[in-house]
Amino acid sequence: MSKFQTKYLINFIKLFSFLTIFSLSFAVTGCSLFKNSLPIYEEEVHITIPGMADEVKLIYLSDLHLITINDEIRDEEIDNINGRIGWSSYEGVSAKEQWSGWVDTLNKSGADYLLFGADMVDFPSQSNIAALKSEMDKLTIPYMYIRADHDLTSTYLKPELTYDITAGYQESICPVEDVYVKEFDDFIVVGWNNSTSLLSVSGMERIDEAVQIGKPLILLTHVPIAPIDDDSLAELSRSIYQDRALIWGNYQGYGYFPNGTAEGDATAKLLDLLYADDSPFVEVLCGHLHASWDGYISPGVHEHVFDAAFNRHYGIITVSGD
Repeated sequence: MSKFQTKYLINFIKLFSFLTIFSLSFAVTGCSLFKNSLPIYEEEVHITIPGMADEVKLIYLSDLHLITINDEIRDEEIDNINGRIGWSSYEGVSAKEQWSGWVDTLNKSGADYLLFGADMVDFPSQSNIAALKSEMDKLTIPYMYIRADHDLTSTYLKPELTYDITAGYQESICPVEDVYVKEFDDFIVVGWNNSTSLLSVSGMERIDEAVQIGKPLILLTHVPIAPIDDDSLAELSRSIYQDRALIWGNYQGYGYFPNGTAEGDATAKLLDLLYADDSPFVEVLCGHLHASWDGYISPGVHEHVFDAAFNRHYGIITVSGD
């Protein structure tokens, strides 16, 4: 064999070895090799708190809809779940594969606090929540994680997996409470947990306690709040979800509205606080619609609806005195 042929053979072997190793690596990790190179779409919100000396940076993320396949799923739902994996993927990269890249982004964001606005898993199987938790444990920034229906209940799961059991899975990440409160020097973030259901009486009592502190309030909720005298948010929802306005309002034209129960009265009280001329709230941060919207729900209360994490969207919120 000539020197040229020998050199050619050696180069061919090197190239073949590289391609073999790359193929095996790709077979193991799939598209997750490229999760950190996916685009990220930032939605910016600025909240002004008069007299505030220092700036606080918050990051919002919701609607990841992470899915893993496991034996907790009803047999008749497997095909549906496989379809939902495709639905919550971005350029072929599943929500589960995106998740570790999102955690890298959050840790590098320079944020003071993180707000997870619910539906981080598509259904609350032990496997899904373990996959969520494994990356959440790597977060270096404190956070508030509210839940919604996808995080807590599901018809996709076998019937023995009741709310009490799935909420117990969620407790492995952080407590499941009716309302969360995080007090900063100049404002307070109030998290309405499970806002796809009516607010509990004890949850409203917790909000009343936060109001009494006397600082401006920011509401973190999954389901958006209907603006007064502006139907654009409801129309956005109707255009996406088969003519359904999947937002909170105070009458039956909306997907969510108070009823005559004690919980309905508590929810109505919160809506009244948000709509009041002297509302203690200055901002509502939410998701749920998998689309963006920005506007005012009342003259003094701004709202931003963030697009979904599986669509590669997240929010950067700055709170400052000007």
